[in-house]
Amino acid sequence: MICARSSLLAPILLESFPDSKCRWLDNYRAIGVHCEQQLGRNGLLGEAMNLFHEIKSYVGFDDDDARRLRALHPVVEAYFGRIVENFYDRLQDHPRARGVFSGPDQIKRLRQTLYEWLDGVFSGPYDQEYFKNRRRIGRVHVDVGLLPQFMFGAMSLIRNQFAQVLVEEERQRVEEVLDGDGVAAAVISVERILDIELTIMVQSYWNELMRQKLQIPAALATGLAHEVRNPLNAIGLQMTLLERKLRTAQVDSGVYEPVLEAVHTELQRIQGLNSEILDFAKPVEVAPSTVNLKQLIEEVQRSHQLTLDAGGIRMEVNATGEVEMEGDKARLSQVFVNLMTNAVEAMPEGGTIRVEIEGRKEGVVVEFSDDGQGMPPALKYQIFDLFHTTKAGGTGIGLPIARKIVEAHGGTIDVMSRPGAGTTFTLYLPNTHL
Repeated sequence: MICARSSLLAPILLESFPDSKCRWLDNYRAIGVHCEQQLGRNGLLGEAMNLFHEIKSYVGFDDDDARRLRALHPVVEAYFGRIVENFYDRLQDHPRARGVFSGPDQIKRLRQTLYEWLDGVFSGPYDQEYFKNRRRIGRVHVDVGLLPQFMFGAMSLIRNQFAQVLVEEERQRVEEVLDGDGVAAAVISVERILDIELTIMVQSYWNELMRQKLQIPAALATGLAHEVRNPLNAIGLQMTLLERKLRTAQVDSGVYEPVLEAVHTELQRIQGLNSEILDFAKPVEVAPSTVNLKQLIEEVQRSHQLTLDAGGIRMEVNATGEVEMEGDKARLSQVFVNLMTNAVEAMPEGGTIRVEIEGRKEGVVVEFSDDGQGMPPALKYQIFDLFHTTKAGGTGIGLPIARKIVEAHGGTIDVMSRPGAGTTFTLYLPNTHL
């Protein structure tokens, strides 16, 4: 949780602590290395569709802010050197921060890095590429285990110095270059871009926390699944041999068949669960083709219409814009079947499932909503955890697998819900060649 976009301290730690990149975490990442690679290549595309747009909207960053920042660039550029000097003087004054430096040569390189960072704040462009670059920088901070207090302090220092330049030292020039917008508007635009930077960094830490929450139980479960697979197969084989011997001995089938049938049923259930766990640990192989998401969801609806009718549930599917994408039809169908099943189970008295599909320039957004029981806010951060379930017969694997499939397509999945007010799952699927 550190202030943003700071390639400035990331290289410091990379050079100072080359062997300290969380060895214990590498063990857990082994189970999710494919997902890590997918997120590194594609996953932030789906995140860019949602998160960057959401951040800019929330802080109110718009084209006027971008215009002001670019106009301010020649005004503030002359002060970048002073800000860099003050920044490193402050770090040198703090013993723990000072300890990350290896020597004068490293500090010289990092001064240039910070200068370039400051230049980028005022030059943009503030688009998806900007977000992806900052997202990668944020990931570096997570990997090196950077302490957040140093970066929060650095951001505060930078904010204060820019405010001093804009309000006190260059007030007249600011008013001139902004052509009537005024100093207050300049300060607000700078604050907004720095807030965006900070939010991106915090999100990087949050994403890592969510990955760890998933990978730790996944690693344990997969190890256990491997251990019990052979005993389960042996039990199945012995049950088959026992059945043959009983028949050969002409024992009354009415005595043993109900018992053996019950054992076989439970054994198949455990083997099925074991297979799901092992499948979850494997990389999701995507076989891309052109998929019309509206048609795909309507196919899922038709194939489960009897279930919907039996539950008194109506399903509405609406689409706007271009809703075709490159994806794995079977895998995506698995996601929508899972979401539909969850919606049906959330509405035991019947209700409506609403699916809204919106084609955007950067991809397709699917909102999958029900008007069922909803869930407490805290559950939002648990439902994608492996084995988490509130259902008596649930396994807690469906939603984690759904998320893994979405991420393998370079997308993201989010959920909004309130008790008694239904649940909405939102999928962001980018336009990208897999």
